[in-house]
Amino acid sequence: MWRNKILKHVTGVLVLMLVFVGLATAATPQRLTVALPQVQESTPLDGAQDVTTVSAGDMLPRAYLPLVLRDYGPRSSRLGYCALSPNISNYADVGKLAAGWYARFEAKSDVPRPRGMDYVQVVRLHQKTTCWPTRTRNRAVCPYVQPYDYVITSPASATRAGGLAQLTAIADANPGMLWFIGNEMDRRDWDGGGQDEMLPELYARAYYEIRNAIKAGDPTAQVGIGGMVQATPTRLQYLTKMWNAYVSNYGSPMPVDVWNVHNFIFKEDCDDYGADVPPGYSECRGMLYSDGDHNNMIIFNAQIRAFRQWMKDHEQQQKPLVVSEYGIVYHHAGMDDLALVQSFLTDTFDYFMNTKDCSLGYPADECRLVQRWAWYSLDDNNPNFNPYAYLIDPTTGRLTATGQTFMEYAQRYLDVP
Repeated sequence: MWRNKILKHVTGVLVLMLVFVGLATAATPQRLTVALPQVQESTPLDGAQDVTTVSAGDMLPRAYLPLVLRDYGPRSSRLGYCALSPNISNYADVGKLAAGWYARFEAKSDVPRPRGMDYVQVVRLHQKTTCWPTRTRNRAVCPYVQPYDYVITSPASATRAGGLAQLTAIADANPGMLWFIGNEMDRRDWDGGGQDEMLPELYARAYYEIRNAIKAGDPTAQVGIGGMVQATPTRLQYLTKMWNAYVSNYGSPMPVDVWNVHNFIFKEDCDDYGADVPPGYSECRGMLYSDGDHNNMIIFNAQIRAFRQWMKDHEQQQKPLVVSEYGIVYHHAGMDDLALVQSFLTDTFDYFMNTKDCSLGYPADECRLVQRWAWYSLDDNNPNFNPYAYLIDPTTGRLTATGQTFMEYAQRYLDVP
């Protein structure tokens, strides 16, 4: 009798499991393949070298959640966004965006991944100053510690050795992830705030040490530099100093799996809003863009091409390029306009999707210049930023009008079932 009862119980559980799996499978949309629209290419592909085409998702490995834990639904692997919330799953509409990946500018082991989307780890660091952790631009009052040294701020640790050990543990627990080391290390601090300011020569050492810590935990991890603010001559000079310092220190080119840059259009002027000039830059002026050029697609294209040209000049053309942050931040100079923000979003998405140039682009992706990109932002409603740029209202968890535009675009390019 008891055997029959157990048998019936087990059979019932199995039936329920099969029903559950069946329902989940039925609810899973089928893979949708959409041909990219044809656009005028800067370099004709007629007669170009043969290329092997793979999806952006194939270029950047991902670890999937178990079957019963995945939030089913297709997504667009190339499209991403930058988030502030520590748990984006709390937003009711976040799944509607169907993005393939996101970053939150921190290195963390346990992160929400709605729809199984990728999370990009960002290690945070900063050059030590005599007044750290107080932040100021004034290096006469607050100079760098001698000899030069740095701290790791995410993951937070009392010592750099402790931070490196945490990175190894995070990488070990999350195999196959993409890591960027630093965030705008080419941006100088301002009074009371800053990003990851660091001289390029010291960054080369930090990259070596942090990359080794990550690879020790996960040899399959993909590692790239932190995103510079924009690819202007001043910033590319910073990048070259970093590259040369690495070669000088370690006797080989900097090992970068995936290259990374931001693509804002900010003026480079000391002691003013915008991008300032990089640490170690000898002058106080760089590209003095007009604020009205904040959404200028000609400049946008020129900066991407300048970065790709730098990659080619350093034998890095065969690597993917990710634009890990960009968008409309200004709310002055005519930028405080919903239609302008939405047009910039779709124009730049079209640019990334379609712009190909086999003299500069990534051959494994049909010579596209950029493989993935992240809009700023998902949920930053800071009143000092553009009020139409964020995709989800952090108070209601619902899509904004710009979020609706993002969603509609993503639906055209669903490539991960």
